[in-house]
Amino acid sequence: DDLLTRGQVARPPRPWLGALSAESDGRVVVMSVTEGGPAAKAGLREGDVISDIRDGAVDGLADFYRKLWDSGSAGAEIPMRVLRDGRETWLRVKSADRGSFLKKPQLQ
Repeated sequence: DDLLTRGQVARPPRPWLGALSAESDGRVVVMSVTEGGPAAKAGLREGDVISDIRDGAVDGLADFYRKLWDSGSAGAEIPMRVLRDGRETWLRVKSADRGSFLKKPQLQ
């Protein structure tokens, strides 16, 4: 009903990182990062492996999204442990509302 009347659901937007990820052998691998998006600003790169979110190990892609979305609404800061070139590092990604990055239709 919300989509028909308002064009969007009536709940706070979920956190969005601006990164496309895939699962490989149970690990979450960053496939691409949106230029100017939250992940890019935090230093996340293509090829990084996301192993933890908020001190909790990530067990596959579905678990990654569950933990991401459980972190609060858009704007929440998401701490994540990343494996890059054999080294671990922690990044803090300030999530955003994906809708704010989309082109808006122009009204005539």
